This record gives sequence, structure tokens and C-alpha cells, in this order.
Amino acid sequence: MHESVDIKKIKAKARKSLNGKYTDIVIAVLIYMIFVGMCYGTAAFIKEPPMAIFLGLIITSLFYMGLIQMFVKLARDKKVKYSELFQRTDTFFRCAAITIVFLALNTLFTLLEYTAINSLIIFISYQSDLNIALSSFMIVIGIILSVAIAVFWIILMLSLSQSYFILYDHEDMPLGDIFRTSMDMMDGHKTDYIIFVLSFIGWIFLGLFTAGILYLWLIPYIGVSTVNFYDKIKNDVKIIDD
Repeated sequence: MHESVDIKKIKAKARKSLNGKYTDIVIAVLIYMIFVGMCYGTAAFIKEPPMAIFLGLIITSLFYMGLIQMFVKLARDKKVKYSELFQRTDTFFRCAAITIVFLALNTLFTLLEYTAINSLIIFISYQSDLNIALSSFMIVIGIILSVAIAVFWIILMLSLSQSYFILYDHEDMPLGDIFRTSMDMMDGHKTDYIIFVLSFIGWIFLGLFTAGILYLWLIPYIGVSTVNFYDKIKNDVKIIDD
């Protein structure tokens, strides 16, 4: 049985790592947010929502690993410069591959959940035209199916959540091995990760009332804390050797 992750400890370590080092990471986050905003702004201007996804994929693949590098270095008590945001374009195709897999899985499960919920609505709407036992059975099946899809979706996303960090540490690892390693690392730690993510919900909602300004501080805090979580479970399960 794996040891539980001390959420308070890894967040406290993140705050300590960031102390006095916010300037460059905030600049990098601001630049990244501007790029992402431009993607959505361009898509809205030309009225082509799919374009936002395509441009977002390009931006993520070009610069996200640079942001990851800064989070990792800060978590491991190293100095960073905002220019590092542009230094990991060499991982473009592998980062894009991971992002495309995530987009495909989320699209698939969104469609499945949409279908299941709409089927349930239809069962409920026409239950008066069916036998009571049959309509009740169909409604129960619809509820079970909707819940099952949502649960499996969440579990799968949790299982793959460490993929980008694994890519950072192991650039030459095959994509399939990256996903399998993430699944192995998250085995026994999914509940810890849910609690970890939920611990930031209050800050995320508060950021909505600051026109996003709070996120310039919050994103580095979450990013470095997430690296601490990754380093903790990596060391616990001994799957990846430094």
C-alpha cells in the first residue's frame, strides 16, 4: 500500500521554493496567457471555434514544456529565467502527441456522456408511454451508464495526469511508456490527487473576481506544487530513477 501524500507539506514546499523567485515565472505565465488569449480572440474574431483548438494545440506544444521546465526547476530549488518559456520547442511533436491524445479522449468521453444523458432525458420524457417496469428499468440503466462513463473518464484523466512531467524527465521515452508510467505512478494516489486539486478550488474561484490577475500568482503556485506531488509519488513507487 502506497503512503499518502501530505498535501499541506508539498504546498508549503512550493511556497518556500517560490519565495523571492516570482518575477521571472510570473512574466512567463503572463506571456503564455497572452498567447492563449490571442488564440481564443482570433477564433472568436473569425467565428471559427475549432480554430481555437488548433491554435491552442500549437501554443501548448511550443511553450507548455518551457513552462513545465520552469516549474520543475523551481520545485527542485534552481533558478529560472522567463526566457526558458521559449527553450523547449524541441519537444514540440511529443508534447503535441500527448495533447492530441488528451483532446481525443476528452472529446470521446464528452460525446459518450452527452449521448448517455440525452438518452436518459428521453427515457424520462416518454416514461408515461411505456410500461412502468420497463421505463423504470431504462431510467436506472441510463443513470448507471451516465455515472459509469463520468467515473471512468475521471479515473483515466487522473491516471494520465503525470504525462507531461514524465516527458520532461525522460524525453526519449516512447509515448505508450509515458502513459503506462503515469498510470503506474498514480496507482494508489488518485484520491490524494483529487484532494490536492480540490485544495485550490477556493483560490481558482477567487481569481475570477480579480480579472485573472490572481492567476499570475496562482498558476506558478499550483504548477510548482504539482511538481512536488509528482516528485513525491515518483520517489515512493520507484518507477523512474533519477
